[in-house]
Amino acid sequence: MRMKRALGAAAVMASAVAALAVTQAEAQQPAPAPSSLQATSPGVSPSTGYAPIYNDEGLISCPSGSLCTSVWDPVRKKWRVDRFERCGTYDLSYWAGRGGFINNQTNGVEGRFIWEDGTARVVSADNKSHGVTWDPYWKIKPC
Repeated sequence: MRMKRALGAAAVMASAVAALAVTQAEAQQPAPAPSSLQATSPGVSPSTGYAPIYNDEGLISCPSGSLCTSVWDPVRKKWRVDRFERCGTYDLSYWAGRGGFINNQTNGVEGRFIWEDGTARVVSADNKSHGVTWDPYWKIKPC
């Protein structure tokens, strides 16, 4: 009888050790972040015709004839600076948080930051740096 109890206790102990080993092995594997927490880089579509610039300073200046923007890229951990010159409507993806813009277009051309419902914030061509919260805007129209 003692032998059966000893074997039964040994089997229970072996099962517990095996379960603990699996748990520890699983704990060493990095768990993927939930998709809702994964950072995504901001984007513009179609292309503005200029490659975005990534830097630590954000928007410093804007060439004549352009509407320039800055938005934080959480993947690169740098500011993404875009230059818009061609008239058109550009879709913004994953633009969030604070950023900036300078409208240095010529002849007083106004730019527009467009909400989901199509209404727009008009931005004057004053060649000054302005802060902006990008969350509500879905599109940019530089003309």
